[in-house]
Amino acid sequence: MLRGRLNVLFNSYDPNIRQIIAEVGDLEQRHISMERPRIKDQIDEIITRIARQELKQSDLDTLQE
Repeated sequence: MLRGRLNVLFNSYDPNIRQIIAEVGDLEQRHISMERPRIKDQIDEIITRIARQELKQSDLDTLQE
């Protein structure tokens, strides 16, 4: 239900941003019951991985031109 609402809210955003939102939401859901969640590093890893994927794709697109 929450995922559906997020999809509607962020439908016009870049696919990479939507992927970050989805993965961070999933991560937060898994750790929601923890007393003191420490997920900052994991969120940073999600953003870094997706940014690297985008840079890699951009480099491939540039080489193909």
